[in-house]
Amino acid sequence: MYYEGMKDQDVRRLMFLIIVVGLSLVLYGVYLIAFTDTTTAKGSRGILTIAGLIAGGLFMSLPAKIYLTLQLMKANDEAVKTRNTQSNDN
Repeated sequence: MYYEGMKDQDVRRLMFLIIVVGLSLVLYGVYLIAFTDTTTAKGSRGILTIAGLIAGGLFMSLPAKIYLTLQLMKANDEAVKTRNTQSNDN
């Protein structure tokens, strides 16, 4: 999935970058729908282009969001376990 030498922080930054690029594609697709005449001027080719931009942006951002959510849940579980072991020691 990623290079062996990458640290967790580097992977998180890469995922945030993928989310930003994905959301930018979605916003550009919405811009084309709302503020240009691409859908009427280019016909079905324009509609397919816009749909491809929006779908591509969603497909880019969704796996990154899932990965980051799982990492957050993992860190939270570790913090809870640490807190529980510290309270049991006292």
